[in-house]
Amino acid sequence: MKRVLPVVCSMAMLASMMSGCSASADNQGTAAAEAGESTVETKAEDSSGGEVTTIRFYGSDADYNRNIIAGFEAENPDIKVEIVPVDFDNAEQVIKTGIASGDPVDVSFFWGSQISAFVDDDMALDLTPYLTENDNEWLNTFVPAYIDSCKIGDSYYAVAYQPVIETIFYNKDLFAQYNVEEPKTWEELAAACEVFKENGVYGIGNWNGQNHQLLQFAYQYMANDGTLEEYTSGEGDFTQCQGLKTCLENWKSVYDNGYWYPGEGALTSTKEQTQAAWYQGNIAMLFDAGSNAGEYVENSDFEVGILPFPYVEEGGKYALNTVTNALFIPANAKHPEEAVRFMKYYTSDAGIQEIINSGRLPSTISMQDKVDSQILKDLLATTVGDNVVGYVQMQGLSSEINAYLQNDLIGAVCSGTSVEDALQQLEDLRLSTVN
Repeated sequence: MKRVLPVVCSMAMLASMMSGCSASADNQGTAAAEAGESTVETKAEDSSGGEVTTIRFYGSDADYNRNIIAGFEAENPDIKVEIVPVDFDNAEQVIKTGIASGDPVDVSFFWGSQISAFVDDDMALDLTPYLTENDNEWLNTFVPAYIDSCKIGDSYYAVAYQPVIETIFYNKDLFAQYNVEEPKTWEELAAACEVFKENGVYGIGNWNGQNHQLLQFAYQYMANDGTLEEYTSGEGDFTQCQGLKTCLENWKSVYDNGYWYPGEGALTSTKEQTQAAWYQGNIAMLFDAGSNAGEYVENSDFEVGILPFPYVEEGGKYALNTVTNALFIPANAKHPEEAVRFMKYYTSDAGIQEIINSGRLPSTISMQDKVDSQILKDLLATTVGDNVVGYVQMQGLSSEINAYLQNDLIGAVCSGTSVEDALQQLEDLRLSTVN
């Protein structure tokens, strides 16, 4: 059975339309709990007798990061970078614990569109002076939509290194085997799931902890009924959001009909269990971050395709999330200048090339045309068009709302909570946490 390291997502060429996953993301070790604990001396000497500063980086320990670090250390022998692997499911809590302890990492992963979780608590360093020095030299390297996902007011608190697109991967071989057309509406998706069920295949795969991806359908409804901006900005009463109501009713139907792997245990299925079923050919459509496309193509024994989220109706507006994977510096980091140097290299052409080589999309202007993977090109094709409407996901409204959307909302409804009660809880969180 083949395995992958999931990565957090991608979304390119959105500069003409419009920012943080899945969350979706690289599978990391348990060392994330050490994100607030110093494990090495931060000063040493290099081979020539010069002083060496060690900075800690809360990020993926995947090969692309190790390659970036190797390149950076070769050009900056006075700085050593130590990776503290990310626990993506608990990233915010782990990072905040480190900051509160007074001994945070120096550079940290987080989602650009959710950086307000740290800015609101004065936990993120303002990077605007670094980005705008020398006539905006560093700032101008980024696709505007991506760097703007890291902006609060007039200030930048993070830098985006990778755009993320919530994506439906599909097993082309299964679709061909059972003569199923790519669904273009929700009704067609449900009908496809029924065909797969009749043939012993689950139509839907999605694991516990990332149910917010299933809310893409709510955003599609909101884009078409004109309420998208109202609800994503936190201004609307969630109990009155018809898009959310319809989306939740749809997913309860999927769950009740046994379309969602593995049936009764769908709400607690782990990433490893769901991906194993996908690789075994037991799931037809898998929800994950688009930045995992390269990994799924490489590790699947069948042809993998990208399925656009079905429209509310054919010819309607297509809602596309603006989310980025980003880096920021904790406000009380011990080595901010060294951290900035590392982030500049990370987002340089050399650093971003490693991102591309790993099957992920770039965030910088100069590297947009370097993508040569067909599946990534197919992914990019879902992001362009006159009908595409960009938005920032509702998780960015507050940490509490993020947790509820990611872990509880859809699961609660599928488990028997009424749609009305579930949305009332969401509305209570909005009233208590959103200014």
